Amino acid sequence: MDDKLINFHIYRYHLLPIESANQQVKLFNDKKITAKEIKERKNEFFAKTLANLEDSKNSSHPLKLEHSEGQNYLFKLAQNKTTNITKDFKNIKIADAPYAHVVLNNDPSVQKIAISDNKEAFSSPEVVKNILKKLFRRDLEKFGLNIEIEALYDKVEFWKYVSKHRKEITYLNFEFIKPNLANISKSLPLVFKNFVDNTNSHESHIIIKAPEKGTLVNIKKSNEAIKGLVDYTSEGAGSIKLKVKGIRKQISTKEKPVTIQVRELDIEGPAEQVIKLYKTIIE
Repeated sequence: MDDKLINFHIYRYHLLPIESANQQVKLFNDKKITAKEIKERKNEFFAKTLANLEDSKNSSHPLKLEHSEGQNYLFKLAQNKTTNITKDFKNIKIADAPYAHVVLNNDPSVQKIAISDNKEAFSSPEVVKNILKKLFRRDLEKFGLNIEIEALYDKVEFWKYVSKHRKEITYLNFEFIKPNLANISKSLPLVFKNFVDNTNSHESHIIIKAPEKGTLVNIKKSNEAIKGLVDYTSEGAGSIKLKVKGIRKQISTKEKPVTIQVRELDIEGPAEQVIKLYKTIIE
């Protein structure tokens, strides 16, 4: 095995009760439980979901639990495909299943997923994220839970771009997930937090547009509402799209994800070595 570097994209996941706090939910075992109780036990329920994931031999995307310890998990998600090779002057199709690594930390104060970038298996980590989200949503529904998964992005680069084009910004679209983790939700302005709580919105958008031939003003760190939205979404709770006068293409924070590099030899090594490593990937 070559000692090559693997890029991991870092995501935050949010476990949210499907029903609002004042409703009771009937779970799969016919037991009724409040949304408040579901929220308090969300990581417990997700741990049960992870523990019950079985190797899928027939799926186009087999999933295997490679290692686990405490709240930390290492999965491999493969892409079943065929590859053409030439042997003895003949074209032969052979089965292939390249895979991506998925590292997950279910600590309620962390809730992060790291997904490796392996273009032989998937075009991007976003494809893996969407496969996982669909799978997790299916299995979490019986616990009355939904899951949202968002990439962490580099807010320093965002502010650099804003500073460079401060007098040319015409459009901003803040997409943010309902607050789920206390240690990052404190940066979200209270008025927005209360709004999504009262409406049971799991994904919300705040769009601001300048008048025709005009530009937006006060898009800077001293604007507490703007700074709060940037701080909150950059921690894996949403994204921002931005339009600048004279530039046709919208800029998205999803183009600047937070990544970590790991040696392939380390991630494929002995179990105790891997467990120590993936704890450092998503602390």
